[in-house]
Amino acid sequence: MKPTLKQQWVNYCLKLSREEAEFYSGCRKIIRGRILRFTGLDDSLQMVDAGYTKSKMSHLTRNYLHEESRAVAVDLWALRKKQAKYGSVGFTCYAHFVKGGSIDAKRSKRASVFGPCIQSVTITWLSKNRVAIDAFYRSTELLKKFPADLVFLRDVLLQPFDFEGMEIVEVNCHFANITIHPMYFVTIVPLIADPIEEMQRVKKADEYFHNWLVKWTARYVIDEYSRGIQKFAQAMRVAMDAKARIRPAKLKTLQDYLKDNHPGHRNGYVDPDSTEEDDE
Repeated sequence: MKPTLKQQWVNYCLKLSREEAEFYSGCRKIIRGRILRFTGLDDSLQMVDAGYTKSKMSHLTRNYLHEESRAVAVDLWALRKKQAKYGSVGFTCYAHFVKGGSIDAKRSKRASVFGPCIQSVTITWLSKNRVAIDAFYRSTELLKKFPADLVFLRDVLLQPFDFEGMEIVEVNCHFANITIHPMYFVTIVPLIADPIEEMQRVKKADEYFHNWLVKWTARYVIDEYSRGIQKFAQAMRVAMDAKARIRPAKLKTLQDYLKDNHPGHRNGYVDPDSTEEDDE
């Protein structure tokens, strides 16, 4: 039995958290030039699994649904199905060029202005009952932002395409850049059978990243380590979601581990507000 979409995403989160970074941007691990492959788009993954409400879908729709481009692709796909032979169609996700106004508009110093993270989507006819999806990215944040994109791809971007009698057998996400931000590791903790074991595996592979995972996770689940996150709405939302979704017994074990492994605070507090590459 093949793993679900949600399981595959969590597995990638754990695998890449242990992987050597191409480089670090602050505490963020950056991995470049990668394809993540999924075996379908089942409904196992939902917005709530990444700590989002339904409003996230509206946000993504505004930023990425280019109606005219998709409408042409829907018509071309109908023609492709009628021809019943190999070929592909595609549409752009450039529903915005500069997010939140002009390049010079006043915005947070960490807000994204550098164009859509999701660039485009391609749909390929493989056989009369098999179809493949490819999504192309400038950048993504893997632990929290990317799973919302997968739900958006499944429930919005692909919704009008006629796949009757066909199975989506592969979904390939092509990334120029992947960010793994330790402030979001807590998002997947409710979905991991043994988060302590997984964090120990990260520690063995990349102690620097492990230390940041511990620091950020402790800020959310241990009051004395909160380090000022009360000032920042995004961090508070992450903290509330973590405490709501992590079972009490697991939370207690996690808190004990974080206290035992906390490296201490050597530098000043880091603003947990969104950054240019992970705020979509």
